[in-house]
Amino acid sequence: MARDNVQVPFGYEPPDPRGEQRGSLWVYDSFEEYTEQDLAKVLELADRRKMAKTIFYPIHEETLRRMVKGTFLPYYRRVEALQAMLEDAESDLDVVIERFESKRKKYTPVDMAFRFLEEKYEGPFFIYVTGDTANLLASYDSFELWIKKLRLFIAGEGTQGMHPQLLKYENRWDRV
Repeated sequence: MARDNVQVPFGYEPPDPRGEQRGSLWVYDSFEEYTEQDLAKVLELADRRKMAKTIFYPIHEETLRRMVKGTFLPYYRRVEALQAMLEDAESDLDVVIERFESKRKKYTPVDMAFRFLEEKYEGPFFIYVTGDTANLLASYDSFELWIKKLRLFIAGEGTQGMHPQLLKYENRWDRV
């Protein structure tokens, strides 16, 4: 097998085969009180950061009951409302609603959900969460393991009431 010598100009770098878009944005939320403005904010962030795929991960009501006290709409209603909002948004981004928790129909630990998303989608990984959800995630023992693998986008302003673990890893998250 003959090898061909190819001459290239000094400083030439081959084009990146992955293209400009890379990474997965996971939107981990209950989507209980999600508005079109919230959705537009997420889609604008994904477009600005050139995310290859945006994954909406609605949390099942059994998981929500263990994370936060309160009552929530049934899972399927929240998913249907999110689906309708996404259809109205008319975005050209690659958007997916991940229905992993609908198959399980029970409590799904955060570690299991993140492991599932990590195995199914391409990295690097970014998670879009609210401030309350970020504080909940930071309170779990496995937070230190996960914050090293992914980056957080936290909705809202200020660092009032932030969990000490979030403040410790302040370089791994951004306010949006």
